[in-house]
Amino acid sequence: MSLANLNFFMSEAATNLRRSGMMSFITISTIGIALIMMGAFLLATMNMESFLYQMQAEALVTAYLKPEVSISDAKTLSLRLTSLEEIENIMVVTPEQAAKELFSNPDDQQLMQIGITPEENPLPTTLRMKVKAGTQLPPLLERLKSEPLIDNFSYGEELFQQFQGLSHLLWVTSLVIVIMLGLASLFIVYNTVRLTLYMRREEIIIMKLVGATNWFVRGPFIVEGFIQGMVGSFLAIIVLFATYRFALGKLAELIPFFTASIGFEQMFKLAAKLCMMGLVLGISGSLLSLRDINRFSKSTPEGV
Repeated sequence: MSLANLNFFMSEAATNLRRSGMMSFITISTIGIALIMMGAFLLATMNMESFLYQMQAEALVTAYLKPEVSISDAKTLSLRLTSLEEIENIMVVTPEQAAKELFSNPDDQQLMQIGITPEENPLPTTLRMKVKAGTQLPPLLERLKSEPLIDNFSYGEELFQQFQGLSHLLWVTSLVIVIMLGLASLFIVYNTVRLTLYMRREEIIIMKLVGATNWFVRGPFIVEGFIQGMVGSFLAIIVLFATYRFALGKLAELIPFFTASIGFEQMFKLAAKLCMMGLVLGISGSLLSLRDINRFSKSTPEGV
């Protein structure tokens, strides 16, 4: 493509955008709204995964030892597990300490002293382990399953499963939303370009009669779709990120323990994805509507 052709395409695209300002506004708005909704679901999923990873990183794994395990054996096991790369620190909790924590109220402690003796304490010796990172939780649990002195363990698995289910649901919902909104945006762009083709059919016929190829005729419309997709994606990114920052502040007030740790790199990647989606919607919608451009000049042979 020569520089002269590119200048012509851009000039024609700018002229057409001015002539059909309302239709261009509708197309850009449709692309922008679709991208905002896509980005909102993607941001929600990213935040949920980040929160789930943070919960895993802060998880406290409690291993309950078998009743016959002595305190000395528990300390020996603790020293052996401390060498594992997944564990940051570990603490041995005796049955007496566990009972004091369970009955922390002074009145309850008096009742405990009356009703529970060290020999009758039903609470087992436990090991409380802090993992170094969220990704190291699954391999640590696999290691604990093979330890003969450990009866069972807990790490808040029900809560993790609920958040994992919600994260999976968000991903599926995001995929469905992206497909549906993408198809709706393509439909709007397709019909907008078709209407523009109909309005400029005489100009297209003249261009074909003087020897213009099909791709030369398509050029301004493709550039127009490129501009519409770019403008729509930029507007969507600005609105989405501004709304996201505002929503984070409100969410922090409602749920103090919820913290988002999406960094600049992730936000930049999301912005790049939305920008690419906008360009794909704008350009592909134009290309779909320009497939049978020869019907505007049936008397001329098809260009190359």
